[in-house]
Amino acid sequence: MAVVYGILYLLFTTFTFVFEQNYGFSESTVGLVYVGMGIGMLGGLALLGATSDRLMKRLAAKHSNGVLKPEYRLPPLMYGAPFIPAGLFIYGWTAQYNVQWAAPIFGTLLVGVGLIAAFMAVNTYLVDAFTLYAASAMAAATVLRSVFGACFPLFGLQMYGALGLGWGNSLLGFLSLALCPIPWAFYYYGERMRNSKRFKVEF
Repeated sequence: MAVVYGILYLLFTTFTFVFEQNYGFSESTVGLVYVGMGIGMLGGLALLGATSDRLMKRLAAKHSNGVLKPEYRLPPLMYGAPFIPAGLFIYGWTAQYNVQWAAPIFGTLLVGVGLIAAFMAVNTYLVDAFTLYAASAMAAATVLRSVFGACFPLFGLQMYGALGLGWGNSLLGFLSLALCPIPWAFYYYGERMRNSKRFKVEF
């Protein structure tokens, strides 16, 4: 989730530059480009908020005799994560070739859907997986994602200057695509890892 947070803040700090330079948006209208990602996040939030608990109970009834497991929080992330690289590819290459402004904003909408899937699934998974130590797990995750969120914007404009919008966002897309298998691994092997003495922490 830290990488996702870094990408989010990199996009936030470069939207103004991209849409002013490539599309001639004025200072008074460029703020509207954030609406696309906002709509994606709100839509994802509404969908996941309405279905997450029901999906978890359905998976528990189907696979573990009604026993709720933290891994059942992960399917929204498993299927939602690919929206992030897809949106980044669309955003980057449509902006690179100055395709009508709605196209890159649609890309950011898809990124927003993937981002909210990541945030909701990871946070609920940490709470369910670490139970008594959930606050410590959340604190560690918050520190890590804050570090990434602070660092990624520092190289955003330099990256776009060196690689262009197409390949710059593709680099972010390939990075996020490489991380997509991780929730699948945790879904199938997370319980085994949590029960392993190697990963178990006792106080």
